[in-house]
Amino acid sequence: MRTTSFKSRAFALVSTTALLATLVVAAPANAAATGPTCDGKTPVQTCTGTTSDGAAYKMAVPATFNGTVTVWSHGFGGNTTIPGYFAVDSSAQIAPNIGGSNGGNAEIVKYLTDKGVAVIGSGFSTQGWNLDEAVKANAELIGIFKAKFTTTTKVVAWGYSMGGGITQAFAEQKPELISSAAVINPVDAWGSQSKYFIDLLWLMKTWFDPTIKLSGYAPGAGGDMQMLQDLGKYTAILTALKAGVATGAWPTTSSASAKELQANGIPSRSALLMIGRLAGISAQSSSFDGLVGPPGAAATAWPLAYAPALATLENIAGVLGYSLLGARDMQAKMGGTSFDNQTTDYSKQLSDEDRSVHNAGLSGNSAIAGMLKTLNPLNPDAPRIKGDAAAIAKSASTMYENTGKIKVPTVMMIGQHDPVEPAGIVQRISDLYEADFAAAKKAALKAGKSAPARNLQVLWSVTPKTWSKFDAAGSPISIAGTPGTGHTNFTMAQYKLVIDTAISAADNGYLPWTGAQLSKVYKAKGLVIDRDTAYPWMKYYNK
Repeated sequence: MRTTSFKSRAFALVSTTALLATLVVAAPANAAATGPTCDGKTPVQTCTGTTSDGAAYKMAVPATFNGTVTVWSHGFGGNTTIPGYFAVDSSAQIAPNIGGSNGGNAEIVKYLTDKGVAVIGSGFSTQGWNLDEAVKANAELIGIFKAKFTTTTKVVAWGYSMGGGITQAFAEQKPELISSAAVINPVDAWGSQSKYFIDLLWLMKTWFDPTIKLSGYAPGAGGDMQMLQDLGKYTAILTALKAGVATGAWPTTSSASAKELQANGIPSRSALLMIGRLAGISAQSSSFDGLVGPPGAAATAWPLAYAPALATLENIAGVLGYSLLGARDMQAKMGGTSFDNQTTDYSKQLSDEDRSVHNAGLSGNSAIAGMLKTLNPLNPDAPRIKGDAAAIAKSASTMYENTGKIKVPTVMMIGQHDPVEPAGIVQRISDLYEADFAAAKKAALKAGKSAPARNLQVLWSVTPKTWSKFDAAGSPISIAGTPGTGHTNFTMAQYKLVIDTAISAADNGYLPWTGAQLSKVYKAKGLVIDRDTAYPWMKYYNK
């Protein structure tokens, strides 16, 4: 998503008092359509303005404009500024922010404009979960661009994270406005994505610190302050869990039920791994492959008992900020808590595969049963979240839920172990498309027609065979940027491949499936096209 600065600080203890003193809440955008105002420069002119809802936009248009324009959708941004952690940013963004860039990486913008492709994007009128507002802004922005640059023939929509979900929603709702789409590690529909976020937060609260509020935040700045206090508690939990991985010690703030689990010999790392399996977060991360251990006696025990928990911890650190900001933002937007887990049976969210593959890490069948028992809704020490009926109704009636339908040639890219948007999001879309494609192919053959073109190409960012490293003492070494892990962890070559593929599809009306395309995928490194993948869908769909 967009608040990437949080990830590197996830293990730091947050000073809530200091953060409250620096709290800044975004003011709503003023509705005013302006521009485009262009500077007329060559070889690339820049145009700026605002859409009718006050969203800032920017256009980079080459003198050699060939009729194709890309419209970028940026990732998640919070509606509250905390200096040094995350900030409200409504500035226009026209391409991915690779390597810490802001507003769109200059190299990739030049790469596109050198081809004669125009590059445009918006800042959107609001941040947070802004899918509906963003779709509206993108539709208007395309109209503004076409009115100004009348030789426009092709429009390519693309975006990552929240922007990936926006792009998918845009392609579903406005397919007539675009020729192709590039959807990069997209968020899922809100119902699914919110369950992933809130399950993770609720499970941590329930076992590790029941004083966390999580739901029912106060309106306005008061609610933001409550969220910041929760942030401090969650980060303290992560710090305590990291320190207790080897010993199995539980955080001192743990609930009575959790302390009973501890007394029964269940280590905190097993509870941490259980939370990851129930929520659906990957047990492999940038530092931990879960396959190799340090030399010596721990070589066998490490991958089974320790690595999955540490990987879960590292991945939770990567998603925590987004989860909490998303939960707070949606409560503010809906006027109440729109999530409800009163009837959730968490025991059904632990798959048979997890029970067997991670049996040692979960400390065996008795420990598994004991942990799940504490999550029973009848346990008064694990109070469920009761959603606000009006907020739930508002969410259901006003927020678009992506269907996963492919209506224009679409290329997707996602990492195997993205902690914010799990691979199952794209897996579901791929599975649904394969079913639709098979039916369409069967119908075409029955009618004596040629088989339809395949309109979805998924590029999976994959990990090396192994990657964990250990120092001379056998302690794990932290690794950043392992391919296939982390959030929006893609290379410049991979971004270029994705947008080139989408542009090719826009130009030709179909995706490239040639040997030349496969060669480009190989040269981009770390990507594979694989229609036989089987990543688990998000837990929301376990019905």
